[in-house]
Amino acid sequence: MTRAPVALLAVTTSLLAGCAHLSPAWTQRPPDTRRLRALTRETGCVERDGLPDQRCTPGAVRVGISLSVICRYGYTRSIRPPESYTEPLKLRQMRAYGLLGPARDYEEDHLVPLSIGGAPSDPANLWPELRSGPNNAEQKDRLETWVARVACGHRLALARLQRDMAEDWTALYRAAGGDRVLQQYPPGG
Repeated sequence: MTRAPVALLAVTTSLLAGCAHLSPAWTQRPPDTRRLRALTRETGCVERDGLPDQRCTPGAVRVGISLSVICRYGYTRSIRPPESYTEPLKLRQMRAYGLLGPARDYEEDHLVPLSIGGAPSDPANLWPELRSGPNNAEQKDRLETWVARVACGHRLALARLQRDMAEDWTALYRAAGGDRVLQQYPPGG
């Protein structure tokens, strides 16, 4: 691993580790927007058009995992982290990104999907993704079904799909045919 990704991972980990755990009451009362704006300035994490900030969520893959393992039935279910891990992480990341609104409006998603070898529990591969609006979680879920089929069908290189998902999943969505084509790929299917 080169120094740049290691440094980026270290910065990302420290940013996320430095975020205080949110109390459940935070989702029940209006957030202090001044404090959230200040926290966003401190962390520098900014979501843009359905994409996480590359400095805060660069994506991560499982090293040494083979395509034959990834494509095995039940693989993603067997490695998916429990909600007891992802929900507190989602709340910390929502703070780091300065995201407003209830937590239920966001899905803690893997930037590089588990179905193509994304790292299951690495915070560098997880971020709070909007469930509705443009470039939303459902669209990405359909794309994840498509990339898994493309990877397991040996139609595109796994490393390329992982890189494309991490760099700009919305561009890959459009290149794959967008809503017109990907409507036939059910999320999780």
